[in-house]
Parts: sequence; C-alpha cells; structure tokens
Amino acid sequence: SSGINAEYGERRRYTSNKFWTPKDASPSSIIAELKTGKGRAHKVADYIPWVLPNKKKLEYLQDVIRQDKLAQRAEDRHGFESRTVLVKIHRKRLFEDGFQQLNTVPDQILKHNLKIMFVNELGLDEVGIDQDGVLKEFLEETIRYALNPSFGLFAVTEENHWLYPSPLSKIHFEHLELFHYIGRILAKAVYEGIVVDLSFAPFFIRQLLQNKNTLFSYFDELPSLDAELHKNLLFIKTYEGDVSDLGLTFSVDENEFGKVVTEELMPGGSYTAVTNTNKMSYIFQMAHFKMHTQIHKQTRAFTSGFRSIISDEWLRMFSFPELQMLVSGDSTPVDFSDLKKNVRYLGGYHGGHRVILWFWDITINEFTDQEKSSLLKFVTSCSRPPLMGFASLSPPFSIRAVDEEEECNEQTPGQALKSSFKSFLGLQAGSSSGTSRLPTASTCFNLLKLPVYRSKQNLRQKLKYAINAGAGFELS
Repeated sequence: SSGINAEYGERRRYTSNKFWTPKDASPSSIIAELKTGKGRAHKVADYIPWVLPNKKKLEYLQDVIRQDKLAQRAEDRHGFESRTVLVKIHRKRLFEDGFQQLNTVPDQILKHNLKIMFVNELGLDEVGIDQDGVLKEFLEETIRYALNPSFGLFAVTEENHWLYPSPLSKIHFEHLELFHYIGRILAKAVYEGIVVDLSFAPFFIRQLLQNKNTLFSYFDELPSLDAELHKNLLFIKTYEGDVSDLGLTFSVDENEFGKVVTEELMPGGSYTAVTNTNKMSYIFQMAHFKMHTQIHKQTRAFTSGFRSIISDEWLRMFSFPELQMLVSGDSTPVDFSDLKKNVRYLGGYHGGHRVILWFWDITINEFTDQEKSSLLKFVTSCSRPPLMGFASLSPPFSIRAVDEEEECNEQTPGQALKSSFKSFLGLQAGSSSGTSRLPTASTCFNLLKLPVYRSKQNLRQKLKYAINAGAGFELS
C-alpha cells in the first residue's frame, strides 16, 4: 500500500518527499550495491525507488554517465578508430542543418564524439570549435526552436503552459523523425548536464518512464490538458437522467486544419450510442484518446530517441517529477551563496575586487528571488539552478571584466592584456568605462561580461536594467 500511496503522491503532493524514506534505510549502501550489480539493490530500484532520496539518485546517474564517458575514452586510447564527427551549422539554418546532419549519426557518436562548428552569416567558420559552450549553445537553441509551439511539433496546455506533443504535428511531413531527433537532442543535453528552461506536461513525461504508468489515470489528469472537457465528462458521469438523450456516440470530431475529422474511440464507435450502462467506459476512453491515443506515435518516437542516449536502465528509479527536474533543473530559489563559492573570475577580476564585492552584496542581499532567477537566465539561458548545485555547472559560471576598449565579440591580445591589468588594479580607462555600458553575457559559456563600474549604485542600476530588459550583445 505504501507503494500505491507514494506513486499517488507524485501526482497529488500531500506529504514531504522524505516521508517515504525509512529512517533505518541506508541509501548509500543501496547505491553502492546498485553499482556492483547485486540483485537486492536492483529490486529496490525497480519496486521501491521512493526509499532513495532524489539527491542519491542524481549522484548515481552522474556516476553512471561519468563511467560511460570514461569507458569511451579508454576505448579510443586503445587504438580504436576515431569516430569524431565535425558538424558545421549555419546559424540561419541551425535546426535544419542539425537535423539533416545528425538524424542518421549513430547514437554512440552523438553521445561521445560530436563537435559543432558554427558558420556565420558571411559563410565564415566561427572560433570555438573545441569549446563545450558551442555544443551547449547548439543543444539549447535546437531544443528552444523545436519545442516552440509555433513550430508545430509541440503544443501547450491552457492553464499551466506545459508542453506536450501536438496532435497536429503531422503538418510536418517527417514529424515522427523530428520527434525522434529532438528526443535524442534533449537526452544529449541531460547526458552533458545541461538544464533547459521548459516544463513538460506530467501526462507526457510519465510516458518517458517505462513501467511507471500502472496507477496513472488519464481522466484524473485531464484537467491539466482540457478543463472544459473534464467538466463535461463529469456532467455525464453524474447525470441522473437518460444519457442516451444527449445523442452521444463513442466518437469525437476533431478540427484538423479547417476540416472536421471524426475519430472513433473504439471500432464501430460512430454507431455505438452512449448509455447509462456504458457511460463510464465512454468517459475513460475519451480521456485516454485525448491524452494518449492522439499523441501515441509522437510520444513513442520521442521516447525512442531519448532512450537511445539515456538508457532506461539509468532512469528506472526516477519518478516523473524527478525526471522533469533532471531536464529543467531545480525549482527551489537560486542560492547565490553557492554560486559565489563556485564562480570563476576572468579578465583581471578576483574575489577582493571592489566591483565583485559590490556584485555579491547586491545579488545576495538585495535581489529578490525573481531577480536572482532572471540574472541566472541572463547568463546561462536557464532560470533554474543545476540539481547538484553550481559546482556541477558546465561550463562554470564566470565573470569577466570588460572596459570601453573591448568589443563584444572580439578583442586583440594586446587589448585583452591591457584590460586585464587595468581591471586587476581597479583602474578606469576613460570617462565611458563602467558608466554607459550594460553588462552582457555569452550564454553558451555561462559568462557574465561585467564592466568595471565606478560606483555600486551604477552597478546596481545597470545590472537590473540588463536582466529585466534581456540585454545582450545588441545593447552593449
């Protein structure tokens, strides 16, 4: 019964996560046994995963992925043929180029041996081919483009704006291949520890977890997709008269691109009337159709792509809220004290620099939780912190000093050395330095470019303006 209650608690939270963890359980010993392949630990993972805290599950997953990467590097070192694939992506055709070149690339190469090079508007190769940030930018931009409802692959629920596969995704001729591809890309982001700022509908993300749907009720979850339909079905359920008077059949009319298409809930459904005897079957079949049947092919393709990179074996102990957190990061307020402990300073900045001291005082002691999230999104493109803290953020959060001589995208070695020396000494190069410029960011490198401001007030004003206006290179 505890298993049933724990799984129900995933959908309707009525107690803390720690409630289901026995006080005498030793999560560390279970995880240790799980790594060695002992049967008892695997049974725990399969049948009572709620006894393990989410942090322990994350540590296990990170260790499994780390071992997977090490095994591939060892294979490369022992004389196997290098299989690294260099993919050139035109920025104007980022999604199309990625799909055409990576859709048929073997899973192992996508996981371990993928290098991205961007081609700019002039057709010239951009620098940074071996930087992790280039891959991060490619993955984030691909996911952002594909999951935008205007593209047509995904739709959003009315109330919470959760993402789920669009029933009308077939507007794209290769829509199932596209779902498989974006599933692989999202899994690659998870594999690399990159969190993306999005939220999937629970009824969809649950289907990514194999053998996790035994207690799932589509009717109970229907309000998250269509509250009006759920209300109408409740009316039918409690209707005291003769339901057949309503003239319903086991079918539903759908509007597909301006054309009404009738879908049957069961064979011969168009000719089967809904009565008091079979109305409960109608209610649950309608909910199942809306939340499963309509998007089954899309979900299967997406799941197949996701599991080709992230093994189902690795995820079997995760619940669907934990999987959502794995994809999109921690929903708790951003801990800037933790960020401060794991920041990297560049360009002459250091922990004792006056601008840095002002920066942390403002962000830790003055910023609201919303402003902290906005700043994090400004720099990393995601408003949520990594699940394992900022020590696990890759590339690490960095703050670099800039002055008026530095251009946003390019600086000569002499200028860089001069800028670093001035910043280290806390000097200003001219009247505009640190006064007129806004902070900017390179999200692909998790890099904040912070001018050497003359006053704390000016820093506060410019920083708040930048994160609230979404200022980037164009406002620098």
